[in-house]
Amino acid sequence: MMHEPAPLLLKLFAAHLFGDYIVQSPRVADQKHRGAMLGLHVLLHGALLALVGLTEPASTRLWLALAALLAAHAAIDAWTSRLKPRDLRLLVIDQSLHAATLIGAVAVARPLEAAVWARAAAVWLGAVVVGRWVEPFAAHLGERHPGLARAGRMIGLIERALIFIAVLLRIEALVGFVVAAKAILRFPEIREPGHQALAEYYLVGSLASVLWAVVIGVLTRWALTGRP
Repeated sequence: MMHEPAPLLLKLFAAHLFGDYIVQSPRVADQKHRGAMLGLHVLLHGALLALVGLTEPASTRLWLALAALLAAHAAIDAWTSRLKPRDLRLLVIDQSLHAATLIGAVAVARPLEAAVWARAAAVWLGAVVVGRWVEPFAAHLGERHPGLARAGRMIGLIERALIFIAVLLRIEALVGFVVAAKAILRFPEIREPGHQALAEYYLVGSLASVLWAVVIGVLTRWALTGRP
């Protein structure tokens, strides 16, 4: 039975973890601020990226993306290796930058695959981002609306999925329809006296959800078509 090849992003992510955590010695990890150690580390990652490239259908876009990814990895490590203190916060910054470059490389080399990951980011990662955004407002609601968080999360998933698709297909009118329909359905509830906290929760959450989906949709469309 034929098996689908592993997505490029997963291959790049595995190569990154292998190079940064499995075969990297403590000495190299501690002394990457020195040119020789950084060069050794980058050489290792270059070999791993070359192996990834050989497992993929050959294309100029792929090898340009891998070369740019290696250069970005070297630049990130050259910068973060000189920062102090070397704590969890620095680790998060370092790995977040690397993750962004991995996604960028996939967007260049395999735009259609990047679109699949972008859809997941628009819908599911958006739930996390928007949830953290509205958390202070949700705290003021207390237990008066016990089902609001779950219902709002599901509505948000559907909303971001529709907006992402609308932006990708350049059906901007659908974005306005989704926002207007949601506002009409919520308006009777939030206009009641004493529901100011609920109104703020709805407004902040809706704007954050729409903004997230539109930004991810525009970036994905740009990667696919070359035009924002």
